[in-house]
Amino acid sequence: MLGRIPFISLLLAIIHTSAGLLILIFSSWFIAACALMPANFNYMLPAVIIRGLALTRIGAGYGHMWLAHHDLLGRTTWLRSQLFSRLKDKYLPTRAGDVERLATQTETLSSLWVGWVAHQASAVVLILLSVGIVSSLALPGTKTMGIMAFSWLLLTVWLVVYGLRTAKKQVQEETAFRFCSEHFLNSSSLWHMQLKEHNGRFPSAPDLRSVWRDHQRIESAGQWALWCLQGLAIVGLLTLFWLNKNQGFNDPTSLIVPMLLLSITDWLGRPLTTAAHYGRYRQAYESVNQNEGEPLPEAVSGEAQEHIVLKDFQSAYLSQGVNVRLPAKGLVILSGPSGCGKSSLLLALAGMTQAQGSLYFDGKQVEAGRRENWVYVEQSPFVLEATLKMNLAPNNLKLADDDAHQALNEFGLAHLSDLEMWLGKGGRRLSGGEGRRLSLARAWLAKPAVWLIDEPFEGLDTANVEGVAESLVTQSKTTLVIIATHVLPTMVAEKAPLIIEM
Repeated sequence: MLGRIPFISLLLAIIHTSAGLLILIFSSWFIAACALMPANFNYMLPAVIIRGLALTRIGAGYGHMWLAHHDLLGRTTWLRSQLFSRLKDKYLPTRAGDVERLATQTETLSSLWVGWVAHQASAVVLILLSVGIVSSLALPGTKTMGIMAFSWLLLTVWLVVYGLRTAKKQVQEETAFRFCSEHFLNSSSLWHMQLKEHNGRFPSAPDLRSVWRDHQRIESAGQWALWCLQGLAIVGLLTLFWLNKNQGFNDPTSLIVPMLLLSITDWLGRPLTTAAHYGRYRQAYESVNQNEGEPLPEAVSGEAQEHIVLKDFQSAYLSQGVNVRLPAKGLVILSGPSGCGKSSLLLALAGMTQAQGSLYFDGKQVEAGRRENWVYVEQSPFVLEATLKMNLAPNNLKLADDDAHQALNEFGLAHLSDLEMWLGKGGRRLSGGEGRRLSLARAWLAKPAVWLIDEPFEGLDTANVEGVAESLVTQSKTTLVIIATHVLPTMVAEKAPLIIEM
């Protein structure tokens, strides 16, 4: 069904714009006819035709909007699912850029049909329709309409080429800005030194002005092209009046061409101002299809039934290994100040980074690596610009509504009852605590045998800390829950049989 929707939507868009142009042409004739025709002229029939065209335009417009919105959501879902599948076994070294691909570029690419193809296809049909009607009636200004059609084609081709070049440059500058921003923000603890040295200025701070200038150039190019087309239409209209000043316009149909020229920005304006945006769609396509992820350590099999033993176990970021015996089920706390290696140990256990040392399941040494039912919940979870349901299960389109609501209720998010609610830009923005609990609900739906949770209580108020703590304690009765935290709720401290000081 998804494959047919854009073509049906495109057809409705063409019908919508064509009906509008026919209303303009027919109304122009009708206005002149009312002034020139005798008293017995049948006014009813033209009025009925105009009303029918108006109803057709309204119906096709609403149909196009509904189908285009449905197609946009469906394509965004499909693209993100494909991207998730492709990056499933990959590590993303430039996480900010990959989140940009997932959140923004997929949406940009999905809107190609409704945001560009529909406008340009409608413009082509409108030009052919207007030139065809004017030529078939042999009206004054037929050549002028032909010149305007050719001018629109030249301007559109120029805008597409210009948009491709500018969008490519903009992407390069955005990438450089993102890279500089990450390094600049990582040095935030040293900003006070820069302030003193440079009197409150940051000469090394990343500058977004060049990116915005390119963005503005694309918008301005469309406006300049529109003004150029409008200027040509005015020149063509004046020329038409000059050439026909002696014989005049005594035929009602002669008013059609002047009305088309006067309103040319109305029926060709939107296609012209969006023509340069094709470059963005092209860059989004290249971005979504990039494969920058690095392979993760190989997935390994094997599960512990009684206990897990770590001997000198560490990741590349730890200065010394950890020696500890963990239960196969229960609650384990990794406690310690920031920077002591809690997150690195969780990443090594999750198989997200290469691990060193030995790992034993029930006394048998096993290989460290990724395991299907071990879920890592990161400290700073991302919220996709998508529906709540897609955020809960980005790669599971068959998630049952009851399961989704149960997951939300488990972590105090029952107030988010609308699964189709859009999150992020243009929709509801979650607080930091809500985003953290959403990531826990997402992990709950995966039904993990081992939870590896990084700072789940950070940024939560007292009530939500207690709620999350209670849920994790409940999960620890049937699974192994390892929590890295510097905030230790009383309930967790009392229920945890093992607290590892890092």
